[in-house]
Amino acid sequence: MAVLAFLALSIGDDLLAYGGALLDCRASSWTECKSLLASTRNQRQFEALLKRYYPPHDDSAASPTTNVHRSPTPPSEMSTESIDSCDFAYQEASSPGSISLDKSSSTEVVHTVENITEVSPGLCFVISGTIQLTCERFSINLLLKNGDVALHFNPRLPQNYIVRNCRVKGCWGREEVASPLSFNLHRGQRFAVQVLVTDKEFLICVNGRHFNAFQHRLPYRKICTLEVKGDVRDVAVDQCYMECYPQLELEIIRQLSPEALATAQLGVARPLHLPEADGKPMPYTGVLQEPFTNGRKLHLYGRVKLLPHSFYVNLQSSAYVWPHPSILFHLNPRFGSVGGRHVICRNSWTNGKWEREERSENVTDFAPGKPFHLQIACTDVSYQVSLNGKLIAEFIFRDNPRLVEAIYIQGDIKVFDVVVETAY
Repeated sequence: MAVLAFLALSIGDDLLAYGGALLDCRASSWTECKSLLASTRNQRQFEALLKRYYPPHDDSAASPTTNVHRSPTPPSEMSTESIDSCDFAYQEASSPGSISLDKSSSTEVVHTVENITEVSPGLCFVISGTIQLTCERFSINLLLKNGDVALHFNPRLPQNYIVRNCRVKGCWGREEVASPLSFNLHRGQRFAVQVLVTDKEFLICVNGRHFNAFQHRLPYRKICTLEVKGDVRDVAVDQCYMECYPQLELEIIRQLSPEALATAQLGVARPLHLPEADGKPMPYTGVLQEPFTNGRKLHLYGRVKLLPHSFYVNLQSSAYVWPHPSILFHLNPRFGSVGGRHVICRNSWTNGKWEREERSENVTDFAPGKPFHLQIACTDVSYQVSLNGKLIAEFIFRDNPRLVEAIYIQGDIKVFDVVVETAY
């Protein structure tokens, strides 16, 4: 009876998975439906292999379904909205399928580093080289002793996206292709990729800018080999331990008195009408010259993109991605509604988790393709947010505002200028 019950539960679980896939593709063609069913079958096989060879008690392997790192203590609860808004401001176009096949015009291994030992949080692999003029794809793989792939980093140049995945006993898991950073790899040019190991995930930096994170699915401490495959040359690999990630040049935010800002207002506003290419690199990170305290105001001049999903502005304790900074104020406008009404979310990140989220739905001046002036004023008790001179949100302090040292901006906007107005 126990065996029959186990079989029934197993089959029932599969039927639910396939049934869900069929529901998802009910309005699609037969070819698309067949592809989705094959993808679902592959994912089920991958999950079974993962459970067999890397059981859940292994503290550095995570379930591919939830893709959340397992830890000895239960994870803190947070809203899905906060996860989406803080990890990804928008999604890139999905890849054609969920099965990673290394289909580079050359699958030859061009560089290998073996006998890697003592992989621990803080270890960073720095891979550099030149992309060949005929390159279609190349890949960077971190392998375990048995040949399983803990990280498969696979840029696909014709499609302008980068696949991340892992492989167990020849079976690929679920691809990840979303990223807040635009594709910046080009044929005939040099590239530099940093892969930083943390206790929960790999942090990946492409050409000097943080690209994305890939949460561990396999035990990262068992990594022993790094290989580079495909149409690249002059490859070099270095290993080092880092205290802060990523290593980047930070912009010092301009600071003006109220009188100087009023005098320069027209000059500051004029960039709103310049071409898109004249904006600041995104995501944007700026460092404050002095603490952001009572009486100071942050002025952000930008333009909403044509098909916006959301963007966010963080007032945070550090300009670095890792170690994770405290976020004293997370402002996240979302453009899912129509008719000018937008959800304005506010939150903070302290002690390794998101706190209680505040949200309101307002009619605002945010509009696709339109310029805007966003202002965050620090008062004696709260941050007050104004859009084009109209108050749209307020956030009561949850921590000392003097801790704010950096401004981080990401999402579906173009940023032309960021200025701090000093107090009288």
